[in-house]
Amino acid sequence: MAKISVYAPIAYLVLLLSSLALFSTIYRRRKVQRLVGLKPWFPAHDARNIYLSLKEKTSPKVPEKMLRAALLRRATEDIKRIMVLQESKPALVELHQRSAVGDELWTRFLATEKLMDAEVMECVQEANILKPGWAQTLFATAAEIVHNERLRQRLAQITEQKEKEKERWEKEKEKVTVEFEKEVEGAYGTSADKPDTKKKGKNKK
Repeated sequence: MAKISVYAPIAYLVLLLSSLALFSTIYRRRKVQRLVGLKPWFPAHDARNIYLSLKEKTSPKVPEKMLRAALLRRATEDIKRIMVLQESKPALVELHQRSAVGDELWTRFLATEKLMDAEVMECVQEANILKPGWAQTLFATAAEIVHNERLRQRLAQITEQKEKEKERWEKEKEKVTVEFEKEVEGAYGTSADKPDTKKKGKNKK
């Protein structure tokens, strides 16, 4: 008679709980979408769709390293969207309190927050399935990636602005030079009437 490992019931319980949690997350997400029935706040979540496509692929099976990279990219996109919501919320709350925006927009925003909560929970569960305990550092790594991306974008904007200012200054300098030459010509008439500063300097010597 084959012996059953003592870890088998524990593994089964963990799998069961993970399945129930994932089902609950998907159910809440679909419930919110049905209740709201409004236009999404963000465009399609391509990073999420790519991860799910890779996960469902069985022939050939996608390497775990690739799945983890796809999940990290998904979490990075989640961080970006969460930051957009956090940055937009104070102004939107104030506008809604003043009745400057309609209830439909406010409802869309609240629904998006709930969807993002469900999305984050789903990422956490997926991370722990791929590597137990990885969820604790997944979003910290994703946040660092987003921070570095924003920093690079800011540096690129500064460089671009610097080049524009340099070009503007060159044009302004050329314009001032032309205007100065015209003023000199107007003051002395023709170029033959202009004082020869070089000769004067030689005479002094």
